[in-house]
Amino acid sequence: MKFLHCNDLHLGKKPSFGSEIFKSKRFEDYFAAFERIIEQAKEHKVETILVAGDFFDKKETHPNILSNTEGLLQKCKEYKIEVVVIEGNHDLIYRNKEAESWLIYLENKNLLRRPFVKFLENNEKEYHSIFIGETEIFGLGYPGASVDSELLEFADYCEKNNKQNCVVLVHTALGNNEFIGGFLKDKSVLDKMQKYAIYIAGGHGHRLQKYPETQPFFFVAGAPEYCDLGEKLALKTAIIFDTNSKEHKILMQNPRSCISDSISLECASAEQFREEFDKFLPLLNISTEDIVIIEINTISNDFIPDIKWAEKRILEKGALFAEVKWKRNLFSKSLLAKRNSVEEIELEQIKKWPHWGNAADSAAKALSEMKKSINDEQFDISSIFDSALNSVIEGSANNQ
Repeated sequence: MKFLHCNDLHLGKKPSFGSEIFKSKRFEDYFAAFERIIEQAKEHKVETILVAGDFFDKKETHPNILSNTEGLLQKCKEYKIEVVVIEGNHDLIYRNKEAESWLIYLENKNLLRRPFVKFLENNEKEYHSIFIGETEIFGLGYPGASVDSELLEFADYCEKNNKQNCVVLVHTALGNNEFIGGFLKDKSVLDKMQKYAIYIAGGHGHRLQKYPETQPFFFVAGAPEYCDLGEKLALKTAIIFDTNSKEHKILMQNPRSCISDSISLECASAEQFREEFDKFLPLLNISTEDIVIIEINTISNDFIPDIKWAEKRILEKGALFAEVKWKRNLFSKSLLAKRNSVEEIELEQIKKWPHWGNAADSAAKALSEMKKSINDEQFDISSIFDSALNSVIEGSANNQ
């Protein structure tokens, strides 16, 4: 069997900010990304498209989202390409509430197929696989924080039932980060799975991942369209895999153009700021309908740059959307020299707030991880933010 693996399509996603034209075009971008994947599947004579979770952006949907989705899935039927989907955290099917899922609605209309896990009493599970040709496909859905143990349990199932050369869909990616839910922490779990799975189709992460580096069998393709404007450097792909030759091919995707840059300015007046910013703009080479994100760095003083004016100037150059961030350097070099890092300064400040209690260290670590995640363009920082809030709760409880 020859299949194409993608993940995190987030169909129906629509930003809550920006102009109405920007919102409308971004809404269309996610459907356009899936349509490009379908055309790639046809071009490469693929039999099946595997979607490893977050097919929709939300569990709830609207008529236009459903209509667009059905149209694209109908095109797959016309191309004689089967679509196999599992749920991700965005379209999560809760136990005993499967009937509420739009994935099952689409499955009942014979527009997609859904391998899944049925949860029984006493923590027992039934793995409901599907076959395409001679290839057995399992779907583990979104295991969340228990993903490592869930995969080990599935490996035991494969051992007991003599399952080999199967394809597994699971909504997870390599994380190694205690603050980010749903990501694998221990790569050795995958090593144990290699005996049973010829290919593991991952999701949840929004950039390309593969494991191991030589002869990989675990892949995360990466969301084909930017789900967050900070994902500019993330590799957006789809993976083609042949179960007979065990060869894979990486297909690069083409999300909407996003320009991000920064500029450091030492301005004492609004006139000087506008002059310097106008000198900087031509260097960006802005094309029609680009998304442009600029960070302005200034040395701590009384000057505050006119962010709204700067965003307006970017839009005048033809950008679809403009966001200008201002970052003031609050720490002098002499102050930083007295400490090992900015993180230490942040920790000192957090410790001064009594509600953190004994959880100040973990709260400071969560803050550091949030900043790293923004720069690494991969993770949804909401799960890290939740960990920071939990630290507040724990700290308050410890102080009572």
